[in-house]
Amino acid sequence: MLKGSNWPRITVVTPSYNQGQFLEETILSVINQDYPNLEYFIIDGGSTDNSLEIIKKYEDKIDWWVSELDKGQSDAINKGFKRATGELLAWVNSDDVLFPGCLYEVAEVYIKNKKPDLIHANCVYIDEHSKIIKLIRVPRQTRFFMFRGVWSAPAPAVFFKGSLLRKVGYLNTRYHFSMDLDIWIRMMKAGGKVCYIPRYLGAFRWHPNSKSSVLIKSKIHKYDINPEVEKILTDNLYRITKNRRQMWLFIWKLYRLINFNYLFSFYETTKFKGKHWKEVFCSNL
Repeated sequence: MLKGSNWPRITVVTPSYNQGQFLEETILSVINQDYPNLEYFIIDGGSTDNSLEIIKKYEDKIDWWVSELDKGQSDAINKGFKRATGELLAWVNSDDVLFPGCLYEVAEVYIKNKKPDLIHANCVYIDEHSKIIKLIRVPRQTRFFMFRGVWSAPAPAVFFKGSLLRKVGYLNTRYHFSMDLDIWIRMMKAGGKVCYIPRYLGAFRWHPNSKSSVLIKSKIHKYDINPEVEKILTDNLYRITKNRRQMWLFIWKLYRLINFNYLFSFYETTKFKGKHWKEVFCSNL
């Protein structure tokens, strides 16, 4: 266990816009980490619901917040990252949550593994009532698969070095759905080293008005690829054709099958589906 000032500073940024329904749960999941070297920012896009009331309720626990018009989620996150002093950075959307002990776990793994550039973990999908939909286990992400168009490190269970972000540039504000894939590819191209924590450290919320849900509903066919993903992969992996990416995606799925990721995910989902995430992850699964 690390002591005192040895805990690396971690900056968490929460972008938000009219998410008052979920925002308080997100804020509490961050500030209740009780991590001794946390820097927490909330970047609100000028909400017209009760978001500001909630932010002000906890502003003594928030290092900096602002509410003003922005150019979207990527722009909001960048505002926070450009002020960040953390050695490690992460963003936690205003409808997602971190599980208890997440920041301690990340910090210990970071120090014990010679300070890798990126750290990722398993993630849980929850619904608008904070009940578990599905548990997602993934193997450690690698440069090999990334450069073949395959990457599966779901937010909010991804942390990365602030120095690497500044080296490769901030989030591309042209992207509104897949800015994470774009930044991970740029980090991998810069030689980023990845470390994996085989635990569930956070939850991504699926609800009718989430951007991911809206994007899926807008697809004509269930196999249609997000056009942002297509552009990001094409621009960065120009030697890998679409057909070859599909081949490597199939190999990746076999890899997950061999590693029992699907089996464990199925078992744990069957066991915990429908339960509030606090029932399961406040008791250390």
